Amino acid sequence: MRSAVRKLCQQGVEALRPQKVNEKWRKPAISRRVAGDLRKAAIRAGTYGKFDAETGAGWDPAWDAPDRRHPLLDAAAAVADAESMDSILLGTNKGAIQSIRPPKETKRERTRETRAQKIENLLKEADDKIEEYRLEKEANKPKPGIEEEFKRAMKGSRY
Repeated sequence: MRSAVRKLCQQGVEALRPQKVNEKWRKPAISRRVAGDLRKAAIRAGTYGKFDAETGAGWDPAWDAPDRRHPLLDAAAAVADAESMDSILLGTNKGAIQSIRPPKETKRERTRETRAQKIENLLKEADDKIEEYRLEKEANKPKPGIEEEFKRAMKGSRY
């Protein structure tokens, strides 16, 4: 279990808020970035709207910042089954959740399929190209005979 989830289980919403201790402010136990990651993971997993302190799964909509709250999210939290929740959250493409895209990954990982197909297509043509190359090299070789031997000998002389 991530430490952020553990802190949410132990402290609840207080882990997301700054604390004033001895007249000094302390940072929240869970940063906004990490909280956003947990929230998005809960939306992907379909556990948005409920939080289980035993397993640490889910996200309570009351934890959202006031500017992030949206009527669609509140409606999704009130729905019991996961299918209608997904249709509310992901089917409209409006509101606080524009779209949940997969991670971008590196260019090498993104283009792996096209590179593999390109290599397979080139391998299909490889035998023909190799044969063509060998025939071309054979055609460029001089024909054996006295005439070629004389030309080669004259090339090396200094007349």
